[in-house]
Amino acid sequence: MLKEYMISLGYDESSIEKITSTYPLNNSKENTLRNNIEEIFNLFISLGYKKQDVIKMTKVLPSLYGLSIDNIKEKINDLKALGYSDKDIIKMTKVLPALYSYSIDNIKNKINDLKALGYSDKDIIKMTKVLPALYCYSIDNIKNKINDLKALGYSDKDIIKMTKVLPSLYSYSIDNIKEKKDFYDKIGLSFIIMEDTLQLIQSVNLSYARYEFYKSKGITLNKDNYKKLFISQEQFIDDYGITNKRLTEIYSYKKYKNKQLLLKYSYSKYKNKKMLG
Repeated sequence: MLKEYMISLGYDESSIEKITSTYPLNNSKENTLRNNIEEIFNLFISLGYKKQDVIKMTKVLPSLYGLSIDNIKEKINDLKALGYSDKDIIKMTKVLPALYSYSIDNIKNKINDLKALGYSDKDIIKMTKVLPALYCYSIDNIKNKINDLKALGYSDKDIIKMTKVLPSLYSYSIDNIKEKKDFYDKIGLSFIIMEDTLQLIQSVNLSYARYEFYKSKGITLNKDNYKKLFISQEQFIDDYGITNKRLTEIYSYKKYKNKQLLLKYSYSKYKNKKMLG
């Protein structure tokens, strides 16, 4: 009965097995669990979620079906009291269903920790709308990322400015950030990091390939036209007739990096040989 009902909602058999075997759902009787699932599923639909949203959320976090209707409504009201709209909450919890399982005290503590770093309440609301997972990150990990960025030469003020624009900077590895910084420094577009931080979303592989492509066409990129690096693939195809995939095959950043490492190794070997006479 439960299985047939969940199939009618849109779940596949493997997902049903995963959901129903998850604690605390696995302790419920079948009829009780079916009723809970029906109530919670219909609640989410009434709140504005689409059917596929609820299915996806509960596949990620089956224990959503273990929450009471009152718990869910209370969490929504608590989040609205912090400054989020109904639309914000739906968008955030679609990405991070676990937000429903976080205590409001933990969320408030994280907000206070971020404020202590220099962010305002308004900044934090705006950032977590874009990156709800910020509520998952420990304050120690956030502080470590800040220290890593400071080691690259950025001030606390710089870091706040950059992460307000691109909160996901906190989710990037420091190696990823450093690689992009080194590349833009090398091609004379270092201002991008601070003045157009959002462009750091683009992979260095694509930025390198497009830079080399433009160079082959005699196009020099500068502060006036650097956004050519970041136009959509559709626009790039319209303008030049080549996809990102093909472009990165022709101008391989990996091959470029390997070549640079080989040259560096060869120079180091040559230098050591000269020193030894």
